[in-house]
Amino acid sequence: MTTCTIEQWSERHWVGIPVTAELSRWDRVNALVPHVFAALAAAGHEPLGGPIYQYHRLRTVADPMDVTVSVPVAAPVQLGTGFDTGTLPAGHYLVARPHGGPDALAQTHRDMGDWANQQGLELAVDEEADSIRWHVRTEQFLTDPQTEPDRSRWAVEVAYLLR
Repeated sequence: MTTCTIEQWSERHWVGIPVTAELSRWDRVNALVPHVFAALAAAGHEPLGGPIYQYHRLRTVADPMDVTVSVPVAAPVQLGTGFDTGTLPAGHYLVARPHGGPDALAQTHRDMGDWANQQGLELAVDEEADSIRWHVRTEQFLTDPQTEPDRSRWAVEVAYLLR
């Protein structure tokens, strides 16, 4: 079982690229990560950590989902066409920090959902006729794959905004 905590977060700034993709084409999503880091470097800005995948909308795992591939920054940054900037809002978040990189994420999300239900917590999500929309659902990679090639040792921070 994944260890879950509830944490109070302050507002967190990010810059990133929005994309719609299905899991079978996740290579397209991952390919955006170096573009965000390169654009930040070219503009003279430092990232505050590893990439954050922000999940916005999903119907089923077989359908395309709306995601923003982003990087945390100290203050709002404008990088030009194709890039969005925004903030993860301050609030209470359900958080887990599993090891195992992408391979651990499906189980982590199931465990977090189960734990939230057991605790009587309500995730900030809107269920619509054609999809599920999260106010904030993120996966931030805490381990740099260039310094740790073993995916089983990667740490990820998974977070859901609570209502």
